[in-house]
This record gives sequence, structure tokens and C-alpha cells, in this order.
Amino acid sequence: MKLANDYSGYGNEVLYRMCAERPKHIDLDTIASKIWIIGRAYSAAIERKAGKRIEKGKDFCRETVAPAVRDSGIDEWIANVSSVDRLTSENVALSLSCHKKVTDLFKCITGVEKRSLASKYLHFHAPRAFFIYDSIANRCVRQRLRDKQMRFNYLEGFDKEYASFSARCIYYRDEFLEKELDELVTPRRLDMTLLNYGL
Repeated sequence: MKLANDYSGYGNEVLYRMCAERPKHIDLDTIASKIWIIGRAYSAAIERKAGKRIEKGKDFCRETVAPAVRDSGIDEWIANVSSVDRLTSENVALSLSCHKKVTDLFKCITGVEKRSLASKYLHFHAPRAFFIYDSIANRCVRQRLRDKQMRFNYLEGFDKEYASFSARCIYYRDEFLEKELDELVTPRRLDMTLLNYGL
């Protein structure tokens, strides 16, 4: 089968290009800019609810977040999913492991769970290896599967919410969406379908 169209507009193309042109986490300005732009564009800003972690008169993203990300090993984590071209039950643990590490990193920096930002940030660096999580997409995939007598077990050792979401996404994609479209579906196309975006 051919790939389904997953073009989601010029704005997203800019974000994909930004991360493709500067994928590494070495330069503080680049790191801060990527986290700031992706977070703000996707209503998942790193500073949201960070409260006391934000010091008055200090650029939180550049002076606090970016150095922590640079020193974290994130490039190695992302490299570990570079072979993933299609998420399956056999390789999803690679995605979940990387997502858990970035979620934990963001929580260490902000004191807040940032699974949505982690999934979105990672998706733009490795578009085929991460489903795009937020509460809306999670609710939508649950609604589409609400009549199915399925138990979606999550893999232990990872973020429970994101692991369950990923299991549902794989099942919905494989058993319903791709059969309906007769085309292969990327994480971006799945997200567009769940949110009824541009379809």
C-alpha cells in the first residue's frame, strides 16, 4: 500500500524542517528555540505550571531548560529510535523508552508532567517514531474504540498514559484506519484523523 497523504500545512512543515536542519542538542539558542516554538505552537509550553522553577529576570527556556537538555543525552535517546520507520507492537518499546526519558527530563526541569510536550517535541525530530499525544487525541482514540471489547495493556516501565495511548493508536491504525483508507498511515495522518484536521 502507498502512504496516505499526511501534509498538515506550512506551519508544521516549518517545524519539521527546523528539526531536520538542526537535529542535535548542542547549541543553547537552537535548543531553546525549538522547545519554545514547538511548545507554543502546540499549546504545551515548557514554562506552563513551572511556577517557582522560573526565576524572575531569567530567561527560563534559554538559561534553565536548554542547558539541562544539552547535558541530558537526548541525542543518544533519539538516535536509538532512528531505525523506526513504522511503529508496531514489536518496536514501540524504543519509542516509549525515549519518551519516558524526555518526560522525566522535563519533569526534573519544571516539576510538572510534560508527556504531551515530550511526544510533540520528539515527533518533530523523528516523525515516524512517535505518536502525537495530548488529552484531545487521547480522548478521540478512546471514543473511536469504545465499542471494541479490547483490553489495552501498557508496557511496564514506561509512562503509563503514553504507553496506553500508543497501544490504542497502533490498534486503531492497523485494524480500522488503514483498512478504511487502503493506505499506510503515519503518526501525523493518524493525528489529523483523530482531530478531524484538514480532512
